[in-house]
Amino acid sequence: MTERQGRPPTISRADVVDAAARLAEQVGLDRFTMSQLADELGVAPMTAYHHVANRTELVHLVVERLLDRIEIPGPEAGPWDARLKALESNARRELAGIPGIRTGIDLESSPAAARLADAVLSILDDAGFDERTALLAYGALFTYMIGQLDLDVAASRRDQPGDALRFAELIGREAGGSRPTPDDFFDFGFGLLLTALRELLD
Repeated sequence: MTERQGRPPTISRADVVDAAARLAEQVGLDRFTMSQLADELGVAPMTAYHHVANRTELVHLVVERLLDRIEIPGPEAGPWDARLKALESNARRELAGIPGIRTGIDLESSPAAARLADAVLSILDDAGFDERTALLAYGALFTYMIGQLDLDVAASRRDQPGDALRFAELIGREAGGSRPTPDDFFDFGFGLLLTALRELLD
């Protein structure tokens, strides 16, 4: 870091989380370092530790911030299936392309994740599903969204090894004269889930 004149900048816990969220979007939740965070904030490397105990706590706070930004559509947004699609689309818009986001979500200790789960279950309850079927449906929807987030990360970072590279090869493959986009995969896959859920209701 370059030498600075005068008093060091004053930062808050919210500043630390905001800066970490920006880095997560730029380089990945699983990749940003505390040194990068210090550079982003323009402070000494140890300054952030006045506000968070360690990087693990900071990652948790960043995930909460990102999940809190997801808008939950109310009953005025339309029928249950339209609301469910809107909610999942909102989640994807906020989380897509952030490497490490799915492993950073701690379902057992995340109020923000619980808020979203309650929203999905509430929509399914409004649709008329019984409690058990709604919970099973939530599991299917959650599993699908985790896979979609992996696909979105692969689409944005084709130079990564392992599973991400295999996903990138998949979405780069032509079919019927064109290459399906991540949006195409999402719309098709989520459409299949909604069709199956409608049939369960019928």
